[in-house]
Amino acid sequence: MSRPILVKNIMVQKHLQDFNVFPKHVGVWYGYWTRLDAKAQETLRFEAEITQKIIDNQWMQTNTYKYPDGRNVTNSFVGKVISEDEVEIEALDVPEWQNFKTIAREYGDNIIIFNVWNKTTGDLFATEVINLINHNNRCRTSQSFTEEGKVKGFMLIVEERVLE
Repeated sequence: MSRPILVKNIMVQKHLQDFNVFPKHVGVWYGYWTRLDAKAQETLRFEAEITQKIIDNQWMQTNTYKYPDGRNVTNSFVGKVISEDEVEIEALDVPEWQNFKTIAREYGDNIIIFNVWNKTTGDLFATEVINLINHNNRCRTSQSFTEEGKVKGFMLIVEERVLE
Protein backbone atom coordinates (compact mmCIF):
# COMPACT_ATOMS: atom_id res chain seq x y z
CA MET A 1 0.00 0.00 0.00
CA SER A 2 1.41 3.40 -0.88
CA ARG A 3 2.06 5.97 1.77
CA PRO A 4 0.10 9.18 1.29
CA ILE A 5 1.93 12.48 0.95
CA LEU A 6 0.95 15.52 3.02
CA VAL A 7 0.15 18.48 0.75
CA LYS A 8 -1.23 21.64 2.41
CA ASN A 9 -2.53 19.58 5.34
CA ILE A 10 -4.35 17.19 2.96
CA MET A 11 -3.11 13.62 2.52
CA VAL A 12 -2.81 12.65 -1.15
CA GLN A 13 -1.14 9.78 -2.94
CA LYS A 14 1.22 10.69 -5.74
CA HIS A 15 0.39 8.99 -9.02
CA LEU A 16 3.12 7.02 -10.74
CA GLN A 17 2.31 8.80 -14.00
CA ASP A 18 3.35 12.06 -12.27
CA PHE A 19 6.78 10.74 -11.23
CA ASN A 20 9.75 12.34 -12.95
CA VAL A 21 11.61 9.26 -14.29
CA PHE A 22 9.43 6.13 -14.20
CA PRO A 23 6.99 7.29 -16.93
CA LYS A 24 9.96 7.85 -19.27
CA HIS A 25 10.64 4.09 -19.16
CA VAL A 26 7.19 2.98 -20.34
CA GLY A 27 7.42 0.89 -23.50
CA VAL A 28 9.12 -2.22 -24.82
CA TRP A 29 12.90 -2.44 -24.49
CA TYR A 30 15.26 -4.93 -26.08
CA GLY A 31 18.76 -5.44 -24.83
CA TYR A 32 21.90 -7.40 -24.29
CA TRP A 33 22.76 -8.65 -20.81
CA THR A 34 26.19 -9.73 -19.64
CA ARG A 35 26.76 -11.35 -16.24
CA LEU A 36 30.17 -11.17 -14.61
CA ASP A 37 31.51 -12.93 -11.54
CA ALA A 38 33.21 -11.18 -8.59
CA LYS A 39 36.46 -11.01 -10.59
CA ALA A 40 34.67 -9.38 -13.55
CA GLN A 41 34.94 -12.53 -15.69
CA GLU A 42 32.00 -13.11 -18.02
CA THR A 43 29.77 -16.00 -16.93
CA LEU A 44 26.72 -15.57 -19.15
CA ARG A 45 25.49 -13.48 -22.05
CA PHE A 46 21.85 -13.35 -23.20
CA GLU A 47 19.16 -11.08 -24.63
CA ALA A 48 15.93 -9.87 -23.08
CA GLU A 49 12.76 -8.03 -23.95
CA ILE A 50 11.31 -5.89 -21.17
CA THR A 51 7.75 -4.53 -21.32
CA GLN A 52 7.01 -1.74 -18.84
CA LYS A 53 3.60 -0.11 -18.31
CA ILE A 54 1.75 2.01 -15.79
CA ILE A 55 -1.72 0.56 -15.11
CA ASP A 56 -4.00 1.70 -12.27
CA ASN A 57 -1.13 3.56 -10.59
CA GLN A 58 1.05 0.43 -10.57
CA TRP A 59 4.28 -0.37 -12.36
CA MET A 60 3.72 -3.49 -14.46
CA GLN A 61 6.80 -5.17 -15.92
CA THR A 62 7.35 -8.38 -17.86
CA ASN A 63 10.87 -9.63 -18.60
CA THR A 64 11.43 -12.31 -21.23
CA TYR A 65 14.98 -13.65 -21.19
CA LYS A 66 16.32 -15.40 -24.31
CA TYR A 67 19.26 -17.67 -23.47
CA PRO A 68 21.88 -18.98 -25.94
CA ASP A 69 20.71 -22.58 -25.36
CA GLY A 70 17.26 -21.69 -26.77
CA ARG A 71 15.43 -21.35 -23.44
CA ASN A 72 13.02 -18.46 -22.94
CA VAL A 73 12.06 -17.51 -19.38
CA THR A 74 9.43 -14.90 -18.52
CA ASN A 75 9.10 -13.14 -15.15
CA SER A 76 6.51 -10.55 -14.14
CA PHE A 77 6.77 -7.78 -11.57
CA VAL A 78 4.41 -5.20 -10.08
CA GLY A 79 5.37 -1.96 -8.37
CA LYS A 80 3.36 0.17 -5.96
CA VAL A 81 3.98 3.79 -5.04
CA ILE A 82 5.28 4.12 -1.47
CA SER A 83 6.49 7.73 -1.47
CA GLU A 84 6.83 10.70 -3.80
CA ASP A 85 9.87 9.14 -5.55
CA GLU A 86 9.83 5.44 -4.56
CA VAL A 87 8.15 2.31 -5.82
CA GLU A 88 8.20 -1.06 -4.06
CA ILE A 89 8.62 -3.86 -6.60
CA GLU A 90 7.35 -7.41 -6.08
CA ALA A 91 7.85 -10.46 -8.28
CA LEU A 92 4.57 -12.07 -9.30
CA ASP A 93 5.84 -15.42 -10.51
CA VAL A 94 9.36 -15.88 -9.15
CA PRO A 95 9.02 -17.80 -5.85
CA GLU A 96 12.66 -17.25 -4.80
CA TRP A 97 12.12 -13.48 -4.99
CA GLN A 98 9.48 -13.66 -2.24
CA ASN A 99 12.41 -13.56 0.22
CA PHE A 100 13.48 -10.13 -0.98
CA LYS A 101 12.28 -6.55 -0.61
CA THR A 102 12.94 -4.28 -3.58
CA ILE A 103 12.66 -0.50 -3.52
CA ALA A 104 13.20 1.57 -6.68
CA ARG A 105 13.87 5.29 -6.26
CA GLU A 106 14.26 7.87 -8.97
CA TYR A 107 17.00 10.49 -8.97
CA GLY A 108 17.10 13.64 -11.08
CA ASP A 109 15.74 13.38 -14.60
CA ASN A 110 17.27 10.11 -15.78
CA ILE A 111 18.25 7.71 -12.99
CA ILE A 112 16.43 4.94 -11.13
CA ILE A 113 18.24 2.97 -8.44
CA PHE A 114 16.91 -0.38 -7.24
CA ASN A 115 18.03 -1.78 -3.90
CA VAL A 116 17.17 -5.37 -2.98
CA TRP A 117 17.34 -6.62 0.62
CA ASN A 118 16.94 -10.06 2.14
CA LYS A 119 13.67 -9.80 4.13
CA THR A 120 14.91 -12.14 6.86
CA THR A 121 18.35 -10.68 7.52
CA GLY A 122 17.93 -7.13 6.22
CA ASP A 123 21.22 -7.55 4.33
CA LEU A 124 21.66 -5.81 0.99
CA PHE A 125 21.44 -8.41 -1.79
CA ALA A 126 21.81 -6.22 -4.90
CA THR A 127 21.85 -2.68 -6.26
CA GLU A 128 20.96 -1.74 -9.82
CA VAL A 129 21.31 1.64 -11.53
CA ILE A 130 19.28 2.40 -14.65
CA ASN A 131 20.44 5.42 -16.63
CA LEU A 132 18.08 6.72 -19.32
CA ILE A 133 20.66 8.10 -21.74
CA ASN A 134 18.06 9.50 -24.12
CA HIS A 135 14.46 8.74 -25.06
CA ASN A 136 15.26 5.40 -26.69
CA ASN A 137 18.50 4.24 -25.04
CA ARG A 138 19.39 3.22 -21.52
CA CYS A 139 22.10 1.32 -19.74
CA ARG A 140 21.87 -0.64 -16.53
CA THR A 141 24.51 -1.89 -14.16
CA SER A 142 23.97 -4.10 -11.15
CA GLN A 143 26.04 -5.35 -8.28
CA SER A 144 25.10 -8.44 -6.27
CA PHE A 145 26.41 -9.50 -2.87
CA THR A 146 26.84 -12.68 -0.85
CA GLU A 147 25.23 -13.17 2.56
CA GLU A 148 28.64 -12.34 4.03
CA GLY A 149 28.57 -8.92 2.35
CA LYS A 150 31.15 -9.66 -0.33
CA VAL A 151 30.80 -8.94 -4.02
CA LYS A 152 29.09 -11.85 -5.77
CA GLY A 153 28.94 -10.45 -9.29
CA PHE A 154 27.90 -7.76 -11.72
CA MET A 155 25.56 -7.35 -14.67
CA LEU A 156 25.86 -4.95 -17.59
CA ILE A 157 22.78 -4.27 -19.70
CA VAL A 158 22.43 -2.10 -22.81
CA GLU A 159 18.86 -1.58 -24.02
CA GLU A 160 17.01 0.21 -26.77
CA ARG A 161 13.31 1.09 -26.78
CA VAL A 162 11.68 -0.81 -29.64
CA LEU A 163 8.06 0.22 -29.02
CA GLU A 164 6.43 3.17 -27.25
